Amino acid sequence: MISQYMVAFLLASILLQKKQLGSSRDRHAVIFIPVIKLDEYKKATWHIVPANTPVIIKHCSKCNRKNEYYCSEKFRVNANQARVDIWLIYKCNKCDSTWKLAIKKGVRPRDLPAGLFDKFVNNDRCLAWQYAFDRHFLKQHSCVIDYANVEYSVRGYDRCEGPLLVHIKSLYCFELKLGTLLANVLCMTVGQIKKLAESGAILASPEIDIVKHKIKSDIDVLLRL
Repeated sequence: MISQYMVAFLLASILLQKKQLGSSRDRHAVIFIPVIKLDEYKKATWHIVPANTPVIIKHCSKCNRKNEYYCSEKFRVNANQARVDIWLIYKCNKCDSTWKLAIKKGVRPRDLPAGLFDKFVNNDRCLAWQYAFDRHFLKQHSCVIDYANVEYSVRGYDRCEGPLLVHIKSLYCFELKLGTLLANVLCMTVGQIKKLAESGAILASPEIDIVKHKIKSDIDVLLRL
């Protein structure tokens, strides 16, 4: 969560960047201002919740063209004596033909982490999503990923006036830019978000390009709108 020290750092940093502070005494003094007035800042946590998984673009032999393949959220487990092969099943958006994404090959169930094999057998949805959003894993399998279809909602947002400290949490990475998120949530354009960031009305920790940064982990944002 956002600490009062982080708030102080953000406010002091932006003032220093814009050369609004003069002497070293002023620079040290400003650090304590937001700490004393921390109660003026409302706090919120926004949870980014995708509604669906990204699609994979690949050639469909039945359609004889490249199509979008969606994650079925189903695993296929085939046993060969004491070892098993595990795939995640994708389906063509046009004809529903299937494609198997290899997850495990020739593994012994007892060698997997406790409970993992049961999740494969029971088609655990969270586990399927974990693989479907895993860019590194998909790239290892030469998958072409398209995130454009991923829709999402933001839980925890409550429109309010005045300064706001926001902790943004995202369990999955799907190329969502912070500028786009803020524009959607605040009902603004990305251009307006850019101007607010340049003026110091929007700050982020760690220091990033607020408009272009792709959300990959938790981010703290200070909104002084």
